[in-house]
Amino acid sequence: MSKHPMTRTQMKEDAQNTLMHGIANALGYFEEVYAPIGWDGWTEAQRDEYRRVMRREADRVAKLFGFEEAWSN
Repeated sequence: MSKHPMTRTQMKEDAQNTLMHGIANALGYFEEVYAPIGWDGWTEAQRDEYRRVMRREADRVAKLFGFEEAWSN
């Protein structure tokens, strides 16, 4: 039996997919689970700006992994 059930390339791709699913969860649920400290006191414009920054950074990571953009759950 092989010591590694996956090749290194398969491990890398699986790790990237797992990380992207974590990002998708953060994008989809961040207000409930991952909201920054003080979120309740932010204006809607501040919240919108934060969402734009999150999306931009998520897309940046997605592109590093070869995806066109991040997705959210």
